[in-house]
Amino acid sequence: MQPNDTITLVEAYDTMRIFVEAVWRRVDRPQEEVAFLLAGLKWADGAPVDPAMWQDWVAAVHSVTKEAIDRP
Repeated sequence: MQPNDTITLVEAYDTMRIFVEAVWRRVDRPQEEVAFLLAGLKWADGAPVDPAMWQDWVAAVHSVTKEAIDRP
């Protein structure tokens, strides 16, 4: 993968979820806060279990892409 490669919002969301899960497993002890976050991020019937997670994710994407556009 190259720094300028692109992925879809759904692929990016799943990537973030998998990354957080990998970190959680590497810690090798129960982390209730991360486990709670991961539970809300999982997909169920085509949407995250916690719909606010997707809304927060889209807001974060907009924030990052706006920052990229605003950079000189």
